Amino acid sequence: MRTRFIRNILILFVCIFAVKDAKAQSFERLDVSGSWSLGFTCGMSDLWGDVGTQSIADHYNNGKYFNSMHFMGGVFGRLAIHPAFAVRLGINYGTVYATDTWNYNKAKNSPSIGTDAVQRYERFQDAKTNIWEGSMIFEIEPLRMNPESNIACRSGQPYLLGGLGYFHFQPYSSYGGSWVKIAPLHLEGDGFPIAGAPPLVNLYQWCVPLGAGYRFDIGPHLNIGIEYQWRMTFTDYLDGVSGKYIDPKYYDLYLSPANAALAKQMADKSGLAFNKANFPAGTIRGNSSDNDSYSTISIILYWKVKPHHIPWWGR
Repeated sequence: MRTRFIRNILILFVCIFAVKDAKAQSFERLDVSGSWSLGFTCGMSDLWGDVGTQSIADHYNNGKYFNSMHFMGGVFGRLAIHPAFAVRLGINYGTVYATDTWNYNKAKNSPSIGTDAVQRYERFQDAKTNIWEGSMIFEIEPLRMNPESNIACRSGQPYLLGGLGYFHFQPYSSYGGSWVKIAPLHLEGDGFPIAGAPPLVNLYQWCVPLGAGYRFDIGPHLNIGIEYQWRMTFTDYLDGVSGKYIDPKYYDLYLSPANAALAKQMADKSGLAFNKANFPAGTIRGNSSDNDSYSTISIILYWKVKPHHIPWWGR
């Protein structure tokens, strides 16, 4: 899976860089005011939360990441305001994933059981979260600020992006070979009328997308490129882990018998995984001081539906 993915990415970039990078005639490459496009994105997605590894390097280089890659994609409409500025409205859907087992190699070689990798691995949590996202994104192509310059008419252009998004997420965790919704289980007591309990988790949240990309104009209509987007969120529950373990008795008080039994098993999986005593109530389960985030590395492709051949600045 890993080798095939890397090979396909390399083939794509060979094709992209084979495109002739020359000055276009009559400014055909440039998006002028009022021109619009339809496009789509698709790529690998990543969860940055309490579950998984502590560092970015360990996240990608743990030996198991490329066997469990997840993806996100969507469609968008794009309106050019100026050759250097555009706005996109889009809808995306995908899944982000992380697991504490990615810490296995580092935990195995750790000098003590108190290291972060060992503690994460022994927690033995995992998370798969489905996300629906709508966003409004502003693009800036800095090399096209002066549309009449030679560099502005090159086919390859870097760009920056930022905007505002609104998303719905549904976190799952594995149990008995199946994925189980964890929001209804209130694993950390969210919404329970007990002292110190966190508020009920809201599955609808705002996010702030930030990123950068590089794309090529393939003729006056077609554009293709690669784009990185990171979404800052305002929740710490994308992976269902944030605060502390609670006393299991509260599940019996505030959940149905079936959900209470399931919550007791899923809140603390260390006993099931390692046949050891569970973490006591009040023990730290996650880091509530940092909100979760998610990101995508995507191929972007769009078609200019309404190109203009006479730019407004040349009239």
